[in-house]
Amino acid sequence: MELIKDIGMASFSGGRAYRAGLFKCPICLSEVEKIKKDGLKAKQCSHKCYAIKREKRGAYKSKIVVSKYKYLYMPTHPNAIGTRKLYVAEHRLVMEKHLGRYLTDKEVVHHINEDTLDNRIENLQLMSASEHSRHHSHKRQKDKNGKFKI
Repeated sequence: MELIKDIGMASFSGGRAYRAGLFKCPICLSEVEKIKKDGLKAKQCSHKCYAIKREKRGAYKSKIVVSKYKYLYMPTHPNAIGTRKLYVAEHRLVMEKHLGRYLTDKEVVHHINEDTLDNRIENLQLMSASEHSRHHSHKRQKDKNGKFKI
């Protein structure tokens, strides 16, 4: 905000005295008395003026990547995930389109080449959760006592 006049020392909220100034808001053009150091940092006089000028945020992002998986914004999908149920994993959508139906919770889409960002149908395989677990357990190594290494 633009400093119009240095008022000098003034007491705000009945307590300690601060150096005050008269400022002009660039949005509503009103004159406001503020603590000088706060007024020099401020870009507008109030939250109301801030709301008028701020950049409006649009809808959610259409595509995000979380934990090496691509998710698409689809709030109408019955199996959408997240705190607000807005996103669906892209590999599951590709498999659903290929099968012509929604996947159940017990079905897992496996990436054959293990590149989780490669969602081509040739790279995807539908498995049950137990099959998927069994598939990946072959790669885990056991120690000499027969326990899996972590």
